[in-house]
Amino acid sequence: MSFEPILILLIAPAISIIYLTISHKNAERDNHVVLRNSFYLGILSFLPAILLIYLMDSVGLATTRSLNRTLFFAFAVVGLMEELPKFLVLRLYSYHNKAYNSPIRGILYSIAISLGFILAKNAYFIFTNGGMHFSQFGGFLSVPFHILFAIIMGFFISIGKFKYSLFIFPVLALGAAAFFHGLYQFALFTEDTSVLYIAGGLALLIAVLLFRQAMQTQRDDIDHIRRDELNKELKGKNQSNKQ
Repeated sequence: MSFEPILILLIAPAISIIYLTISHKNAERDNHVVLRNSFYLGILSFLPAILLIYLMDSVGLATTRSLNRTLFFAFAVVGLMEELPKFLVLRLYSYHNKAYNSPIRGILYSIAISLGFILAKNAYFIFTNGGMHFSQFGGFLSVPFHILFAIIMGFFISIGKFKYSLFIFPVLALGAAAFFHGLYQFALFTEDTSVLYIAGGLALLIAVLLFRQAMQTQRDDIDHIRRDELNKELKGKNQSNKQ
């Protein structure tokens, strides 16, 4: 085994340790617990993902022998089958915790899930085929790409939770993450750097815009709460003066 797969394997745990350590120092206890558990569940979510992919492979759907099959393999098999378990962890566990009280936290939980998932995925391929999975030029990009998919998914899940509560936003969360994941995987299968740059550039741009929107939404909510508290305080003083 070359040194490159080992180096790639170390990226996810290194980022995860930094991520969880920072959250532990700066977040409330309940929030950190949800982040930590989301990370662990992200690790476990790789198991159903790989089982689904093997099931697709057993019926001949996980193949790159033609353009159509490569597209199906990238988008429907890898993209959808890997994002679906992460989506279910976010929707069924993180979503229902009291600590999930703002859009930005939904994104942070989604990132934690993805870090756990990619850690398990990288470790699996390192120890099952000696790192051959990482012979492709995009191996080092697996962690940052998964973080971008997580930001996109976490934002739309949060919009559905806090703003509109519509069925369309969870579907959009899964669909958008699976699409960009599939585009990334297609670039790896075809070794097309142009597609990889396009996928990375679009995903990065959208993720940055969505993250900024989530931050702005949180600031607006905080300002609204402060205004409400100030109004209540002024009303209380006015009533005291009248008495």
